[in-house]
Amino acid sequence: MTTEHSATLHSATLSAQSVSDQRPALERRLDPQIRKLAVGVWTAELVGDELANISYGGRPVLRAIKAVVRDHEWRTFAPSVRDLTDLKDDDGVSLRLHVDYAAPGSADAAAPAFEAMLMLRITPATVEVSFSGRAKTAFRRNRIGLVVLHPTSEAGRDVSVVSPDGNVTAGAFPTDIRPDLVFTDISSLEWADAGTAFDLGFSGDIFETEDQRNWSDGSFKTYSTPSALPIPVDVAAGDTVTQSVSIEALSIETPDNPAPGGYDRVAFTVGEPVGTVPALALSVDPAGVDSAGVDPAGVDPAGAAAANAGEGAQLPGLDAVLVELYEPREFWPAKLAAAAREADRHGAALDVRVVSASADGVAEALSGALGGQLSRIVRLGLFHPETQCTDPAAWTALKEPLQLAGFSGQLLAGTRSNFTELNRWIAGGGSPVPQDADALAFSLTPQVHSTEIPHIAETVPIHGVAAANAVRLGEGRPVHVGPITLKPRFHAPGQHADGDELQDHSFTAAWTLASLHALTFEGVASVTYFEAGSPRGIAAADGTLNPAGELLQKLAACKGEPVLAATRQPVQRAAGQTLVTVYPVQSAAGLQVFLGNLSPREATAVLSLPGGANAAAEVTVIGAAAGATAVADPADDGATAVTLGPWSTAVVTFGD
Repeated sequence: MTTEHSATLHSATLSAQSVSDQRPALERRLDPQIRKLAVGVWTAELVGDELANISYGGRPVLRAIKAVVRDHEWRTFAPSVRDLTDLKDDDGVSLRLHVDYAAPGSADAAAPAFEAMLMLRITPATVEVSFSGRAKTAFRRNRIGLVVLHPTSEAGRDVSVVSPDGNVTAGAFPTDIRPDLVFTDISSLEWADAGTAFDLGFSGDIFETEDQRNWSDGSFKTYSTPSALPIPVDVAAGDTVTQSVSIEALSIETPDNPAPGGYDRVAFTVGEPVGTVPALALSVDPAGVDSAGVDPAGVDPAGAAAANAGEGAQLPGLDAVLVELYEPREFWPAKLAAAAREADRHGAALDVRVVSASADGVAEALSGALGGQLSRIVRLGLFHPETQCTDPAAWTALKEPLQLAGFSGQLLAGTRSNFTELNRWIAGGGSPVPQDADALAFSLTPQVHSTEIPHIAETVPIHGVAAANAVRLGEGRPVHVGPITLKPRFHAPGQHADGDELQDHSFTAAWTLASLHALTFEGVASVTYFEAGSPRGIAAADGTLNPAGELLQKLAACKGEPVLAATRQPVQRAAGQTLVTVYPVQSAAGLQVFLGNLSPREATAVLSLPGGANAAAEVTVIGAAAGATAVADPADDGATAVTLGPWSTAVVTFGD
């Protein structure tokens, strides 16, 4: 076995103007500068402080290597690169980054709580990242150090796990989402792919691997500070952390170095029905309370409820309005009244999720708040405030009083939190699903671990993977997914949910369409997206719909309509992920093809329709006021080419 040194050319090129980027913060976030690195047949991208998309011979090897600092509530310190230096290296590329980490909620970005020096080195044989960090202030941490993200395409890959004492254990990346740790006690991981052996080594701590698909991330993650150790840990000013990660490639044969994927023009053939548009719902948080039931701003629940309900646009066909009810119960009448008003505005039912340690008096409280009209509630779940999951004993105790009070909807089991809680609750042996549960529920958010746009976009295929796993765990029971929110609804007791600057951007409409596409299959009964009002919802304070709201308004009207297959036609170049979503719906208005572009670049989808050419194409741009663009033109062989602007979404309707 010999180390591959066939290519000696190495480069480090910056794709934008310089490391110092003076564009507005949102623009920098949506379209970050990328420094492309190439040494021999290794390629990688430096995006901020993250070494991303590490490939060997054109084949993806690691999704990223990055450093993280997370506090005692798992909140991530925001990194910023203070300076970047190219170091002389005759064998490859070497870079030094000085990174500052601002504590969550810090008002002074110029006074970081932590600083680190990252050293990146790429040679024809190895990629190495070293981290040397120092605390500048005292805080409590759950994790500090390097993490390695493995692409989800590694699912099923056989791996040898080498422990610090040299023991070797055979393992594999899981296919189904695994609730417990994938690998533990790691000094190095070894595997082979297409004639190349890889050795991924770690130093400075003991590492372990988890399945981040539990939180909808598009990766597996290897990280330090084993979860068996107690956390949080006090960090004093001056404390240091030093770690390194290196990956070595040993090739038996020369890699074929295929061209990288990435497409600005993709062809799709629209075919037969493959599912139906799931029932769609909105959530409301009319009292503005957090996960502990406390209103941190001191807002009057009834007043806030009335203001949040608004008198904005209607969403005909909306299935339900979801409201979460926490203790104390004196807030329930106002919250239910506001949710009922929102539901009435759309002609929708209520989906109620109760967060309480006991079922005692729940049925009576709900009936009293709704004037005895429990028939308005189409779905009802009960979740324990500590576990965020269904407590089987409380769930059983709730069923009979509800029936006596006139409830005839579905009783949900599961979790109001991430899929990981559902996975651990069932597959991890925490509790069986109640035998008479009608359906399961879990929620999604793309920013549990990463806030970068590429990572958010990569969560959408995992939505479908998580939902399919939920159907399996529920032994075929239908699954209700949501609320889906851009940011977590809660981290820890007392933490209030934050809005995201992306909420009103056209990006969110394209992301929502991609999410719904992934969740459209038999077994997913409903999907709840966002909230009714700002700052975490589909509308501004005056009721005007943002791009995500415009999209959901059109999709809600298609409830239960057939969704047709949109098969990506074969291409000559290497396979890669397309960032264009095509979602054809056969509705009463004709064939409506919803398209979204999850890219900062213009993209074109060429559509070949059933029955051949159809010139009667009407384009409706979603989020035009926010800058989205789309045009449709005839293409070869009777197809239609739809060109979408960056982060744009549109509906193309083909009449009879």
